[in-house]
Amino acid sequence: MLKELDKLINFIQTEYIEFNEKWQNSSYYSKINLKKNTVCDLLNNELMLNTIFNYREFINENNIQLLMDFKQFNSEKAKVNSRAKTKNSIEYKIKNYIENHENGKVPIEKCLNDLFGIRIICSEELTHEQIEEFINKKHEYLKCIDSSKKEYKATHIYFKQDNFNFQWELQVWNQIDENNNINSHEKYKQDYVKWEKENKGGNS
Repeated sequence: MLKELDKLINFIQTEYIEFNEKWQNSSYYSKINLKKNTVCDLLNNELMLNTIFNYREFINENNIQLLMDFKQFNSEKAKVNSRAKTKNSIEYKIKNYIENHENGKVPIEKCLNDLFGIRIICSEELTHEQIEEFINKKHEYLKCIDSSKKEYKATHIYFKQDNFNFQWELQVWNQIDENNNINSHEKYKQDYVKWEKENKGGNS
């Protein structure tokens, strides 16, 4: 299973670097230090906020090809899919960080580290320790986190080029945890859905 994960990671890294080059050369791009600037800075900075939503739009414009590319990794051993975060979900996450995480005085890159996410669901079980050891040995430039909490069981891997490009997130799930993880996501989304209704839905 680690062989399949290694192949996927190499592919994502290549796609990520190429995507960042396209992004930086696009009309959407504005140079922002995502480590230096904090979430609370977004409240009074329209340029930074627009850049985040522009990045999402740029992902969606290129997402059809990315989705097709990731299909090659589907097999009996793994299911792979990807998604871009919705505009409403981004707005809710920013609000949540401002209200519940040091009044938003945390780096933007920490909050918005999953604007584009990939998920691999493994039929052969991998522990976080196995994944972490593998990452440290073969992909030491990547950040690997045990994101398990309550019924949610997963390892998250983050791709980062520099402080001026948004990160991509790879979630590694075991098939045995899939149903519980989906249910966990649904519980988290309940607060988001309530907020979305109160704010008349906004734009997806």
